[in-house]
This record gives sequence, C-alpha cells and structure tokens, in this order.
Amino acid sequence: MFRLTIDQGNSLTKCTIFSETDVLDHAVAADHELSSILEGFIKRYPIHSAIYSSVREKDDGLKIMRDSGIPTVRMEHSLRFPFTIDYLSPESLGTDRLANAAGALKMFPGKNCLVLDFGTCLTYSVIAQGAFKGGSISPGMDIRLRSLATFTGKLPWVKFQEMWPELMGNTTENSILSGVIHGIVAETEGMIQNYCSQIPELNVIITGGHHPFFEPHLKSTIFAAPLLTPKGLHEILLLNEA
Repeated sequence: MFRLTIDQGNSLTKCTIFSETDVLDHAVAADHELSSILEGFIKRYPIHSAIYSSVREKDDGLKIMRDSGIPTVRMEHSLRFPFTIDYLSPESLGTDRLANAAGALKMFPGKNCLVLDFGTCLTYSVIAQGAFKGGSISPGMDIRLRSLATFTGKLPWVKFQEMWPELMGNTTENSILSGVIHGIVAETEGMIQNYCSQIPELNVIITGGHHPFFEPHLKSTIFAAPLLTPKGLHEILLLNEA
C-alpha cells in the first residue's frame, strides 16, 4: 500500500512515497515544479492516501491531491498525534515541528528528544515524557546572510558556499561567512548543552536542508535524520486515515 507525504517548507516542497513503512521514492520541488512531480507520482503509484503539510498559506499541493480524488489529510494541530501537545499556542505551532516530533518518537519510542531542524529557520523542538513541550526558533543560515545586506548600508549579500570557512576571515565576504557559520555552530552547541542540562537522557536529532553541512562540525552526540519530517508525517497519516 502506497502513501504520499507532502512537506511544503518556506523554500522547497518535499514529496515522499512510502510503501508500508519504507521510503520508496522522494523528490524535492520548487514551486513551479510541484504540480508535475505530484502528477508523476500519482501516475506511477496507486496512492492509498496522502498528508499535506505547509508552513505557508499557499495550498497548491493540497488542491492537486484533492482534485485527483486521493484522500488527503491536511496537517494541523487538531489531528491525532503520537504525543500530547503541551504548548500554550498550539494553533501557531509549525506543522513541520509537529512532524519532526512524530519522527523523533518513531526513532526513539518513549524517549526524550531534542530535534534541530536546519532549514530556513533553525528550530529546536523538545519532546519529553510523551509531550511536545516547546523549544526555540532562530534565523537560519540564509536569513542571516541576507539580513546583513538588507539591514546595513555597505555589507554585501554573500551566498552560501559548500566550503567550511576559516574562523578568521581575511575579506569582508569571508568574515561574514565566518561570523554566520561559526556563529550557528556556537549557538547550536550552547543550546544543546542548555537543553541537556534541563532534560534528562535527551536524544539529539538533526535534520533539515543544511544539516549535512553542519553535522561534521558539531561536537555534541547527535543522530542525523535527513528524512525525519516525511517519516513523521507518515506516522501522523497512519493515525488519521479515514
């Protein structure tokens, strides 16, 4: 039996086909590619059901699925989850963070978890004693790089490069990359230590588009899970199928 998860982030949409509990196919789409990728999946696989999660107002993917006649669950805080939500404003909680929480508990059933998502935003989500407790949100790497050019008079917009910068930058561009990238590592290490000091036996999981870049440079004991969000969405879909 095939199921489809659709995770629309701030920049890209991740579409994943599951066969039972295994990932069978996966694609990442820009907005202009989404319809063709979904239509291709629908043609290739007899999809039993789907779940659609978006951190934006745009619902193009949901319309495509519903027009196809495939039963599609829209991800929202009122669904059933494999945890309780201990959060003062659950309606404002990002659906990607809820999906990550479900994925974390799939990896570590009944354990305490901290999920770091290196996406457009850098989010920290805590699941402890079977409940989503909350966490932290800070700007991701691309936002930090762009904001320096946006909110200063002369600093340039330096685009991300797949090269680890020296700590001591010898040009303005290198100094910006050093400050942003080494700053994220320092922030991340400090936040992990702070959360671990408050919550016992915390399993730290990292995911998100930029996590492969940062993973080798983190000293804390971590577990990398590149498909954590779709796997969490799949678990939620299983709980909420009609």
